[in-house]
Amino acid sequence: MNLERTVRVAVDLTPMLPGGQNGGVKPAILEFLKGVRTLLGDQLQYLFLTADGTHEEAASILGEKDSAFCILRRTGRSDFAQALDLATRSKRMARQLMRKHRTEVLYCPFGVLHFACSGLPTVAMIVDILHRDYPYSLPVQTREWRELQFRKLALSVDYFQVISQFTAERLQTLYNISQGKIFVTRLPIHGRLASTNCNREPFFFFPANFWIHKNHEVLLIAYQIYLSKSGAESPWNLVLTGYHDERARDLQRIAEDLGIAAHVQFRGHVPEEELAKLYATASCLVFPSLYEGYGIPIAEAMSFGVPVVCGRDGSIPEIAGDAALYEEIRNPKRLADALVSIATDKVLRSELAELGKERIAASDFSAEVRTLAEIFIATAARGHRAKRKSCNEFTLFFSTFAYYTRSMARHALNSAVEIPLRFSLRKESNPDERVRGY
Repeated sequence: MNLERTVRVAVDLTPMLPGGQNGGVKPAILEFLKGVRTLLGDQLQYLFLTADGTHEEAASILGEKDSAFCILRRTGRSDFAQALDLATRSKRMARQLMRKHRTEVLYCPFGVLHFACSGLPTVAMIVDILHRDYPYSLPVQTREWRELQFRKLALSVDYFQVISQFTAERLQTLYNISQGKIFVTRLPIHGRLASTNCNREPFFFFPANFWIHKNHEVLLIAYQIYLSKSGAESPWNLVLTGYHDERARDLQRIAEDLGIAAHVQFRGHVPEEELAKLYATASCLVFPSLYEGYGIPIAEAMSFGVPVVCGRDGSIPEIAGDAALYEEIRNPKRLADALVSIATDKVLRSELAELGKERIAASDFSAEVRTLAEIFIATAARGHRAKRKSCNEFTLFFSTFAYYTRSMARHALNSAVEIPLRFSLRKESNPDERVRGY
């Protein structure tokens, strides 16, 4: 791709978190950034805006003429302190850096707009609209925060990058975004995982962070039913990977209560080498997610010849096509029946594996990368646009004010409840303090 001049793109990577906390979107973003860098070479100049915990990781993929600046400190700071920093010091630094580096396009791959500059063309990636389509999977403050971000994006963004046709249609319907501002780049990023020659082992595999919409509870109940139906035969184990948070610990306790803990492995977040080995040895991907913007594990499983069991929610049918065993994933008994079918029917496993390989062979990530690169080039060629004024800006201002007011009120209320409770528990755990009058 030959250009007459260099395209300068600033990339907001401040939302990127260490390890697997961002889920599959993080490796997808990094693969896109590396792919565009490879495609455009010296005709591209990146300016990465980063946070302290992931600065080195982001900087590791830069070219010789690219730059990365850490403008946000997260370590040891509360969410409120980070939000205040993003609204003040970090915003000033970002704008100064973008002016200094003569940025032509601002790219927001995590779908939040922290550093909008007047007239600077902006491209944002939207992976899903979970807060609208499956709202009760998120805390109320998270839903409000996401809605606020989407309103900002709708007002300021020139192009929306989405990862499936499903997400494109939901964005058009829910936010009245014109079709001309939306482009689709799917995420068949399985090529980053090195294939290995390993023998298949009898286990079900589910790689996903332990978010509510991933539906782990139903899977654990279905797996208990599967174990009871396995009888004297050697049952397949269940292997789970994902960022090990408090919810993961809750699910471990559920597995213990269900009496299945001996057969369920919680591996935590694993590096890509180990992830590739798990795909190479697994006998089935069970993917009971209730909502997906794309479903990266489905593409990864198909590339490794692993049969897939999943539901029909969100974008999943768009990705899996006819290469999966679909089941009602809200029904533990029906899901358990699917697990039994896969475990006992070698011919079914072989057929699904072949269908998956055929389907994924038609995917070309380099074509998705080229689409994003062309958007960067076209957006930069348009130049800075005149600032658009609208009554929506006043609505957005009051929405932002209301959000932070409610947020501070919740924080104050929680503190009013938690601090006396902690003090009371401390006294109960150390009765000597009561004697000393503390």
